Amino acid sequence: MSFKQYLRDEVTKGLDETYKADAAWAKNHPGRGYFDVHLSTIENHEMAAPIFRRYLGQGGMKVLESGCGSGRWMAYFEKLGNQAYGVDDSTGPLLLAREHDPDMRLVRSNALATPFPDNSFDAVLSSYVAEHFEEGPEVLFREIHRVLKPGGIFFVVVPFNNTFRRYVVNPALMALWQVWKWRGKGFGFTEFRYVQPEMEGFLRRTDFDIVEVEPDDYFEPWQKGLFCDVCDVGCFFNYAHQPPFEFGPVGRAIAKVLRSVSPWFAAGGIFFVARARKQGDQRS
Repeated sequence: MSFKQYLRDEVTKGLDETYKADAAWAKNHPGRGYFDVHLSTIENHEMAAPIFRRYLGQGGMKVLESGCGSGRWMAYFEKLGNQAYGVDDSTGPLLLAREHDPDMRLVRSNALATPFPDNSFDAVLSSYVAEHFEEGPEVLFREIHRVLKPGGIFFVVVPFNNTFRRYVVNPALMALWQVWKWRGKGFGFTEFRYVQPEMEGFLRRTDFDIVEVEPDDYFEPWQKGLFCDVCDVGCFFNYAHQPPFEFGPVGRAIAKVLRSVSPWFAAGGIFFVARARKQGDQRS
């Protein structure tokens, strides 16, 4: 089952401003240099990069990032030779993106009701967005299905309710919620962490055929899932571990042991590749 996560009020209220973590160092990387740093990070650290190269590496595709933030993945899709578009409902990250590349194709809009015509895109990415809808992701998935061409590719990444979280992190968070409640402090919903069967159900009910499923995290020595877990638990103690996403010797040793069990054991996310099943798809 999914895990419904809550964090301190001041954390949940600032979720739309996480792009500001980029803003400080972005000043030292003007223009396209800002995206060059992101592209280097993607190539060197993101486990998702080889997946995108397999499906989008031939170039010539029209790709939408739904919930694009400041456009880091858009820049990567362009590097692969594609035409990238982005939609986000937050002004701040879009302004940051345009500051560094005024020519980026960006639209401010609710991801659940975008202004794009039906069958507009060859591929759509939704990365760590769908989990934030408390009513579930199906409305988002239907909108993405609408704008995809028949047989179009849907890349969707959500937090994974992995084994380490189920038996270690989640119980710790639930205990902290009780302490926080006892102290009269506020906390609010931030995200769901999903398991594979639930996500498969959401995708199939919204007319997607699943092509492959992979764990999403960083390549070692960086850690995405474990880094987020430390931050989530630490937020109740006003502790925030700062990037880069690399722990000290003890943390690296623990991470190595966990990954040796399985790449899924402590993976930060679950990455689905699916295709839109709709009328006009010759594969049907």
